[in-house]
Amino acid sequence: MTEFNLDEYQQKAVDATGNILLIAGAGAGKTFTITKKIAHLVENQICKPEEILVISFTNKSVADLVKKIPYNCSIKTFHKLAMQILKDYNIAFNLVSDTYLDYLTDEFFQSLADPSLIKEILLYFKEYNYQNFLKTAKYQEFKKLLTTILRIYKTNDTSLAKFKTMYQKNNFLAKFLYIIKTLYERELSATNSYDFDDLIIKATAVLDAFYLYKYIIVDEFQDTSTIRFNLINKLRILNNANLFVVGDDYQSIYHFSGCNLNLFLNFPKLVPNSQVLKLKYTYRNSQELIDTSAKFVMKNKKQIEKDLISNKHLKKPIEFVYYLNPKKAFQKLYQKVANINEDVLVLGRNNKDILEFSNSTNINYLTVHSSKGLEAENVIIINMTNRLYGFPNQIKNHQLLEIIHPSDKEILFAEERRLFYVALTRTKNKVYLMVPIFNKSIFIKELKKMIKDQSSNS
Repeated sequence: MTEFNLDEYQQKAVDATGNILLIAGAGAGKTFTITKKIAHLVENQICKPEEILVISFTNKSVADLVKKIPYNCSIKTFHKLAMQILKDYNIAFNLVSDTYLDYLTDEFFQSLADPSLIKEILLYFKEYNYQNFLKTAKYQEFKKLLTTILRIYKTNDTSLAKFKTMYQKNNFLAKFLYIIKTLYERELSATNSYDFDDLIIKATAVLDAFYLYKYIIVDEFQDTSTIRFNLINKLRILNNANLFVVGDDYQSIYHFSGCNLNLFLNFPKLVPNSQVLKLKYTYRNSQELIDTSAKFVMKNKKQIEKDLISNKHLKKPIEFVYYLNPKKAFQKLYQKVANINEDVLVLGRNNKDILEFSNSTNINYLTVHSSKGLEAENVIIINMTNRLYGFPNQIKNHQLLEIIHPSDKEILFAEERRLFYVALTRTKNKVYLMVPIFNKSIFIKELKKMIKDQSSNS
């Protein structure tokens, strides 16, 4: 693929009319197709640039699209779109930082003087001294659980009935969720302040037929939350606009922050008169890597099969590197791979994984979540270990979180499986998996068996 040529599936997406879900697998030219779609709309006078709204999820991805789209379209994040709507409707507000809920929660517990509440906390956590409890990891986990549930409660547009269900499941936690929720809402109201989710909720509430968008294009649609979808869907309905959303359910990896994959999987039911198209060619990975990684991620049958095609071939794109000493093995492997090509990306499940493998900061290390959308000639994946913070991460969601934002129960470690797919598909060439000789990840065991079965069947 050159900069000027669309393949047949990209061309079909560019020419398509009406509401479209475009499924774009790893390396399938998603951004390229979006830019060509916009050029097609403008150059064929289907709509003017100012009648096109393009939404992406981060400031960085918006900046990237601004560089690549030579038209005066509205290119925004969801939050910038919401802020623009509120400004246009003359609604004044103060914006609080995304850490304000954490601050307020901590302040509440640090200054708590109610003896009955303190007694409840100490009984629940089997502690004897409240001031000592505030210094424990148990307190930090308690606080994090409360703020996580409250954020996801809002981003999922959760009903009050779900809150009552939480009371039935865990009266203690639900009571403190209600206390913090009430305190937080009161503080925001007193200072006429919104948080980032409020921006989207309030903008949706006030919205009428003020905007004249004919096309709404959403990138990374697999990462949409309920309140974000509500906003763009209301814009679509009010303006009788076409909705063109692009994404890949295999790369849905932000459930923990409130994203709802069912919006992607059920798009044809949620948006009338829509069709689903797929980009079929991948220009990054070898066919062999695509076949293996796709088979691995499609153990979850609820997801959408892709059948990606690549013109690149590599006999063994995945290499297992076993070790006893992680630092020695990593240094040796990294030097070997960097000598082949300096474009090496090192990926781990958690921020601090690299500390177990290297003391150097002169390497390109990222968590897999941070690597989404990136690529490198060769990739090294570390921490393929069977432990709580290994890969897959084995921490289970709290039961109250599952009430308001259920995990995918189709298969064990469904989201971790998608995360591993993202890690594998960052490479243009080979993936090197660092595997401990003892206590190896269940993903490694499954992947090895799959590769063995594929080679014996070929």
